[in-house]
Amino acid sequence: MTKRLLFVLLCCVVSHCAFAQGNVIRGRVLDQQRFTPLGQVTVHIRESGVSTQTGANGVFEFKKINTGTYTLQFSFVGYRPVERTVRVDKTGLSVEVAMEAVSTELSGVTVTGLSEEQAAARKVRNNVMPVTILSGRQIENRASNLNELLARQTGVQIRRTGGLGSEARISVRGLEGRRVQIFIDGNPLNTPDGSLGINDLPLQIIERIEIYKGTIPAWLGGDGLGSAVNVVIKHRDVSYIDATASYQSYNTLNTGLILKKTFDKAGIEAGAGIFTNSSDNDYTMESPFQPGLKIRRDHDRFRSILAGASIRFHKLWFDEVELEGAYVDVDKELQGVQRNIRHIESHGKTGVAILSAKKKGLLDNRLSFKYNAALANINVRFVDTSSYSYDWEGIRSPSIYGKGEMGIGPNLTTTVQKEFRQLANVNFELNEVFTLNLNNTLRKGDFEPEDDVANAFAGKNLFNHPGKLFNTITGLTLESRLLQERLLLSAAVKHYYSEVQGYNTNIYLHAPPDRVRNITNTAGYNAGMRYSFTPEWMVKASYERAVRLPLNAELFGDGALITPAISLQPERANNYTAGVIFDKTNGAGNRLQLDANAFYMRVNDMIQLAGTGGLTTGYVNYANVDILGVDAEAKLDVTKHVYVSANVTWQRLRDISQYLPGTDKVDNPTYLLQIPNVPELFGNWNVEFHKTGLLARGAKTRLIYEGSFTNEYSYGFNISRYDQFFIPAYVAHNLVIEQSFHDERYTITGEVHNITNENILNNWNMPLPGRTFRIKLRYLLIGKAGHGH
Repeated sequence: MTKRLLFVLLCCVVSHCAFAQGNVIRGRVLDQQRFTPLGQVTVHIRESGVSTQTGANGVFEFKKINTGTYTLQFSFVGYRPVERTVRVDKTGLSVEVAMEAVSTELSGVTVTGLSEEQAAARKVRNNVMPVTILSGRQIENRASNLNELLARQTGVQIRRTGGLGSEARISVRGLEGRRVQIFIDGNPLNTPDGSLGINDLPLQIIERIEIYKGTIPAWLGGDGLGSAVNVVIKHRDVSYIDATASYQSYNTLNTGLILKKTFDKAGIEAGAGIFTNSSDNDYTMESPFQPGLKIRRDHDRFRSILAGASIRFHKLWFDEVELEGAYVDVDKELQGVQRNIRHIESHGKTGVAILSAKKKGLLDNRLSFKYNAALANINVRFVDTSSYSYDWEGIRSPSIYGKGEMGIGPNLTTTVQKEFRQLANVNFELNEVFTLNLNNTLRKGDFEPEDDVANAFAGKNLFNHPGKLFNTITGLTLESRLLQERLLLSAAVKHYYSEVQGYNTNIYLHAPPDRVRNITNTAGYNAGMRYSFTPEWMVKASYERAVRLPLNAELFGDGALITPAISLQPERANNYTAGVIFDKTNGAGNRLQLDANAFYMRVNDMIQLAGTGGLTTGYVNYANVDILGVDAEAKLDVTKHVYVSANVTWQRLRDISQYLPGTDKVDNPTYLLQIPNVPELFGNWNVEFHKTGLLARGAKTRLIYEGSFTNEYSYGFNISRYDQFFIPAYVAHNLVIEQSFHDERYTITGEVHNITNENILNNWNMPLPGRTFRIKLRYLLIGKAGHGH
């Protein structure tokens, strides 16, 4: 497969080297203020109707042009349009154009030219990978959390079990949780206990979010089944103070403070931040298991603290060296839904130290590299030692197992995990056509659970068994830019190596468990293309052979209720995606964006939690699944101040395991049935009004209405006509008012979610909060820009 891809790339290069005879118009487009090249500027010949776009170096070219006089029209979002009348003779023509950045209001965001970050986002969107980009400017003042905002993106759902701090899994095109890799600035985020998740990231530190669907760029370096979320952190090259506080229903409070100071002469930046989240989550829900029973969630309190500090150096040999430290402290009660749980809780503490370095401009500005190294210490304590069980009337009775409200006995588990991770990335431009990227991630972890209470109750050592993990993933990508960058081709290969050591144990063992060693050595690959027919129209297609390595929790269990499964094999998938994109801004500044995709995925050896022959559970390689779907999105700036958008996703997941796992003769009763707990049809829509100076000079106003719909779907296999495992359809509505003053120094945001108080059931039939009211205050003081670095 890889050889065929390289052959295709070489054929395209050969065809690109051929050129046609005739008059030629060549030119370059620059930013008028910075004198830097502008890529992807639309250049249009008014008389002939022919258009092209500038490459990353700002260069454009028209061939086979007849002798005569022509009007060249240059347009680019965030820049003032330019017209240039030129005369073409037999010697051709060379022209240089400078474009002036102007301030415009599009999609609720004020744009002045293209910053480095905006140019990077445009480059990602125009790559071969199917990707959705969520701008940090659109969300930084919202009173919503990140999970809620991600759930409004095309093909994305958040599978939640409750309010703030409850289990929440990102689902992209039907693949959820562990199958969707999460990255922060390209570094994998997967703390084993979930003590630090994507929802813990404050909105105001985010530059943009990249949601990859179907194919993951090899330069991201992690594993996954074809979907990933990469959060790019914002970097302000100035001193500033950013303080936020928000309050919402159910006694939910969020605060944040960021302080940063730059020392321009020394080339040093120093910053620190602290963020807190807390909630009682004491909403009333209707039991999905006992009709008519109203339950007030009174054992679901959540509290977290995230604190960090960093220092960054700019005047060393490296362009940038940064030292960072972070600490996370989480306390969480466990709310019962099927049973009235009163005493179970967990406590997690995580400490992280990070070193990163970047260097660009080597070998005549063709070579760049970056390196990250991180040390982490994670300590999680799980408490389930009550001698009593409770019903929903509050009446207690002795625990059926003697102790413990969940599982087969008491647990007082402390799990310590120590990890080292590193990432190294090298990017080399071979020439104007080819670029090579080499990426490697390495991870080494030690897992040490301890539960003397559970061992004493069982009368043997079931839980105090350490584990070790080592894995490394290497990816090599070859990218080519052809036909003045109208055609982009990419091919990548990835190598996965994983070594796991641990003990396979369960309650039925009488002798000490055997030490097990499991090694995985496998490969994956992907290929993609993007072709721009015109500056407005482009198509994308990609394929990936994806691999997901088992996670710590799947391999080693949780030290309490889930037994180890050291012999797990990786999940594998074959993913196919094709899509079309339209993006045009007319002379009045009205921008229309359309994006439609079709996808097919086939997943093998899917890892699922299952019974292990009695009272215990563990992870097994269980199902084979195929996924078929389409999604589409439309965005329109109706006027300078009104913006609308809508998206819809249809997907169907089927069990294609003909026989039960471990057999080749026993028929699978769920063969070709739809996989439960995955919505088949859902969508979102949005109407926004935004205007600067409506209430006062320097004030910005945003009024937003949001709607969402999810069709009925099952939370269990409906094998017979008597099975009725259905989650009802729902429609939810939100209202948002965002008002800032003094050039966004002061911002107040008010939101109402689920205005009609719809009864919404989500992950595995779990009730979510009803109507919620929220208010958020933000103070942002930005110092004067220095001389840069």
